Amino acid sequence: MHPRSSLAVLLLLHLLLHCTASAPLTTTSFLSQYSHFGSFSRYLAETGLANSLFDRTNLTVLAVDDAVISRLSGESRDVIRKVLSVHLVAGYYDLHKLRQLPNGRATLSTLFQENGNPQGSVEVAILRNGGVAFGSNRDVKLLNSFASHPHGISLLQISDLIMKPQSKGDGKCLVFCPPARAISKKSEALPIDTVFKLPSPLPTWPAGGGFAGGTIDFGGLLVHQTSSFSKVWAAYEGGADNRGATFFEPSSLPEGYFMFGSYAQPNNRPLSGWLLVGKDQTNDISNGTLKKPVDYSLIWSSNSSKIKQDGSGYIWSPIPPDGYKAVGHVVTTSPGKPSLDKIRCVRSDLTDQCETETRIWGFNGNPLSVYSSRASNREVGALAVSAGTFIAQNGQPSSSPLSCLRNANHNISAMPNQSQIEALIKAYSPIVYFHPDEAYLPSSVDWFFTNGGLLYTKGQESNPVPVEATGSNLPLGGSNDGAYWLDLPLDGAAKDRVKKGYLQSAQAYVHVKPMLGATFTDIAIWLFYPFNGAAKAKVKFINLSLGRIGEHVGDWEHVTLRISNFDGQLWNVYFSEHGAGIWKGVSELEFQNANKFVVYASLHGHAAFFQPGTFLQGSDGVGMRNDVKKSSMFLDTGANYSIIAADHLGPSAVPVLPWLNYCREWGPRADYDAADEMQKVAKALPGKLKTALANAISGLPPEVLKQEGPTGPKMKPNWNGDEA
Repeated sequence: MHPRSSLAVLLLLHLLLHCTASAPLTTTSFLSQYSHFGSFSRYLAETGLANSLFDRTNLTVLAVDDAVISRLSGESRDVIRKVLSVHLVAGYYDLHKLRQLPNGRATLSTLFQENGNPQGSVEVAILRNGGVAFGSNRDVKLLNSFASHPHGISLLQISDLIMKPQSKGDGKCLVFCPPARAISKKSEALPIDTVFKLPSPLPTWPAGGGFAGGTIDFGGLLVHQTSSFSKVWAAYEGGADNRGATFFEPSSLPEGYFMFGSYAQPNNRPLSGWLLVGKDQTNDISNGTLKKPVDYSLIWSSNSSKIKQDGSGYIWSPIPPDGYKAVGHVVTTSPGKPSLDKIRCVRSDLTDQCETETRIWGFNGNPLSVYSSRASNREVGALAVSAGTFIAQNGQPSSSPLSCLRNANHNISAMPNQSQIEALIKAYSPIVYFHPDEAYLPSSVDWFFTNGGLLYTKGQESNPVPVEATGSNLPLGGSNDGAYWLDLPLDGAAKDRVKKGYLQSAQAYVHVKPMLGATFTDIAIWLFYPFNGAAKAKVKFINLSLGRIGEHVGDWEHVTLRISNFDGQLWNVYFSEHGAGIWKGVSELEFQNANKFVVYASLHGHAAFFQPGTFLQGSDGVGMRNDVKKSSMFLDTGANYSIIAADHLGPSAVPVLPWLNYCREWGPRADYDAADEMQKVAKALPGKLKTALANAISGLPPEVLKQEGPTGPKMKPNWNGDEA
């Protein structure tokens, strides 16, 4: 059975608080209404604790479900009585009262203490993520509040048994050391035990529009983003770094809001994530935007898994009513199905197709894989929205896959206005560090043009034309047809000078676009380099220059900031790396000067990395080197930038720079043969290493070894879509 209607719960509470000899209803009678706590209530009756509670009018029950209470199986009645006495708090504490505790902590009296044991109290603390923890080690977490009646009884579900230390001289481990068969907890602190916070609080954003307003209307469905979580269950093996994963749900919800599903994250990084929760604004009983599931199906249980874990975990898939779709899974620590009232399914017209993204967790010998989810359509202007939930696949893709949300209201009112964009750039603009040996630095585009940049026309190669500072005399529009290209000055001294760039002139070119149904703003920050230097290779322990391979005139590189339109917080950064790249969560970044993060540009190739070191593009110790290191040469992108596009502001809000619509290449095709260059480099290597190098280089993206200049930012696929 599951929690009944509110009327039934109030009736039970009334009976509990006003019971008489002719109606011997006890706390166990009340708990028996909740299937999770069947063993808990049975032990209360068997140990006589129920009788102790008969006349009590202020009580908080800290209950654990059957899967956890089973750890006491086989213990003596006295042991069980002492454990459960700590779970019965003398006083009424609902969620509201807990969160109003002075200084966010307190020591609560329990029935164990009232019976004369000085160690019978229980400590409670409010965590930084808004969760509630019990016990001196704060390792027992609040999971749910099932029922409460002011100045009467409050029923709270917690994640584990609260163990109190034995007094000296007992000579027994007692309850306070669980039996060996039940020891499953982690033995070390993990990164996820820390809740990530940006180095500085978010600023007060300039007023205007719906940006950072806390909610977005999807069309009768009001959506809010929360990152305040309570832990539900964790595994400590498998997944990234073999450290396992932890599953969470919102620790509190705004009035009238419901969760769509649970959140999951690997244990190898600090807790940093979010879930969307929703509120039905239609008041339409038959066709509202949200409805309860009709049932649940069990996807997977850890019950028989021989892994380090917190008790047992169960992953459930909601079965939606007709015309509705499930957006997330539910994780519990009980074999009993979750309450139908726990989550909500979403009306089909407010959902969209979603897909797996990165693997969060799985372990050897088990078919379960847990993935983060993302919208399948991530073009600019697409309406699909990830809810922050995960996708669990038990051996094969689910026959009833989850959906994403859909901003059917076509609502871009939460996008930042111009003053808000400028405030975001000021708050988050990265600092780009260059390698100490870097010879080819960035410049502004107009510096490149005014210092000798030339436009060539096919068939008229002997008559190049100097380019105007803004690029106003460039051929605009069309396609990259090979009819035009740019190049360095003809004069040798001028050519060498322009190749080196001019850091003092460098500008960051900013492209702002709505993403993921306009719930996020992407700020792409582009840098221009007049010249890209030759690549270097690593063959086992041998470092080699690749001659002229990798050299080309003109180099465009970028990083992209993904910022929540709910509150203006930076969540992810994309680091472009030679035609590909990688997303990194905000907890993985290096910060400097408040909330500005650090980017490392690779030597000669200028690819963006989030930390220093040598990164190899290849395998088995053979491939192209990317060397990144901090030096005295750096660029604060927020100090000198131009917004080159922000279409959501309107067609005339941002002045158009002519060169942005130049669709051809920013450098000529190289006049050398890459195969010949490769032979020159590899001729001194032994045969096997020569073959390994050739295979590694040929497997690199074409952009790495490109023999002609690139096209500009507007010609890249990510201009109108998501990053690669």
